[in-house]
Amino acid sequence: MNHGDAMELWATLGAEGKAPTEITYASQVLPNYTVGFGPWIDRIATRYLHSLCRRSAHFKLVLAPYGGGKTHFLVALGVRALLENFAVSYVPCGDGVSPDSPLSVYRELVRNLRLPGDNDTGLQPFLEATVRSKREQITRHGAPDVDAAFRMSVFAISRKSYAENAFGRVMAAALRAIDDGGSETGDAAIRWLQGDIGTLTTQEMTDLRVAPVHAPDRNRFGWDIMLSLIKFLPQAGVHGLVLLMDEVETLLKRRRRAAEQRILAAMRVFLDRPAAVPGGVPLLGVFSATPDVLESIRQYKALDDRLAVRGATFDEGNDLAPQLALDRVLDQLRMLTEIGERLLEVGRVATGHVFNQELQLRNARNLAQVAFERDLDVDARRLFVKTWVGLLDVQATEGDEKEFSRDELEARYAGTFDSLEQADSKGYEA
Repeated sequence: MNHGDAMELWATLGAEGKAPTEITYASQVLPNYTVGFGPWIDRIATRYLHSLCRRSAHFKLVLAPYGGGKTHFLVALGVRALLENFAVSYVPCGDGVSPDSPLSVYRELVRNLRLPGDNDTGLQPFLEATVRSKREQITRHGAPDVDAAFRMSVFAISRKSYAENAFGRVMAAALRAIDDGGSETGDAAIRWLQGDIGTLTTQEMTDLRVAPVHAPDRNRFGWDIMLSLIKFLPQAGVHGLVLLMDEVETLLKRRRRAAEQRILAAMRVFLDRPAAVPGGVPLLGVFSATPDVLESIRQYKALDDRLAVRGATFDEGNDLAPQLALDRVLDQLRMLTEIGERLLEVGRVATGHVFNQELQLRNARNLAQVAFERDLDVDARRLFVKTWVGLLDVQATEGDEKEFSRDELEARYAGTFDSLEQADSKGYEA
C-alpha cells in the first residue's frame, strides 16, 4: 500500500470507521486490515464462483449489527470476485434504490458495474470490453475477415431471445456504435441500456424499434432488462455477475406495514425471477442487513422459506446456508485485537510515525477488551476501528506515545459511540 492510499484510508477510518466501497481502491487497501473474513470468502468462491454461479443465480443474506463489518465483507467479496473473473456491482439501498423499484436497482447496478482489470465503471467500459472480447475470439478462431465475422456475431445478438424482447436488438445497435466510433442511434441505445428510457425521443425509439415504457410497466421492464443484461454479461469475457446490495435494513425501518410487505414481496421476486430465465443467469446476489430484518422476513412466509437456515449454519460448515452471520466469523475479542495490530502498520505508512509496537499492542488489547465488554446498541467493530485510529493519530501527530488507562479508553470509546450515533441519525433522517 502506497502512502497516498494509506493516508486516504487512515482518514476514512478515523472519521467513519468503515471500509471504502469503491472496489478498485478497496482492493489496494482492504487486505491491510481485513481479519477473519478470508476463509468464508474462500468457501463462497470455491462453491459459487468456481461453479454454481457460472450457470445459475444464487443468493446470500449477510447479517451483522450496525458497525459489524457488513460493508467490509461485501466489498472484500467483490474484490475476490474480480480476481475470479466475475463482473461486480455494489448497490447501496436507500434514496429510491430498493427491490420494489427494480428499474432503480438496475440503473445503480449499471452505473457501478465493474469488470476485472478495468478501473472505470458503467456501461461504456462494459460495451468496449464486449467488442474487444468478441474481436479477440474471432481472431483466435482464425476467421479470414474479422470485420465481417464481427458484424455477423452482432447480428446474431440482435436475433437472440432475452427476458426483455428488445434487449438483443438494442445491444447490437450499441455494440455497432462502439465499434464504429459512435452514432446517434448508438447513443440512444446506450441510454436505453442504462435504464434512462425517459430520455429517448419518439424518433430514437422508432430507430431502435422500442416502445415507450409506461408507469404500470416499469417494474416489469426493470426486472426484464436486469436479467437480460446479466444473461448477456459473459459476452464480455466474464463468468457472470456478483451483485452486492448493502443496507437492506434501511428499507424496512419505520415503514408502514403495507410498504414493508411490498419490499419483502419484491425481495422474494428478486430471488425467484432468475430461475424463470431459460438456461439460468450467472449471478451471485448478496444482500446485507442488520439481524432485526429477520423479524420482518419471518412475517412474510414466502421469503422466509427461501432465506431461513435449515440444518447446519454457514459457520458450522454448511456452504449452502443462505444466511451468513458475521458475528460468528471469529471470537470478537480476538478479531478486534488483530485488527488493532494490523492497523499499526497502516498508521505507520499513513503518518510516517514508527509506533512503539509493544506499547501500542497493550493499548490495542485493552481497547479491544473495553469494546468487547461494552453493552451498546451497535457492534464493537466499527467503534473500535474509529477509536483506535483516532488514538494512534493523536500520538503520531504529537510524537508522544503513552499507555492509556482503562478509564481513558472507556471515555474515548463512549465518545466515539456518541458521534457515530448522531451521524447515523442525521444520515437516516436525510
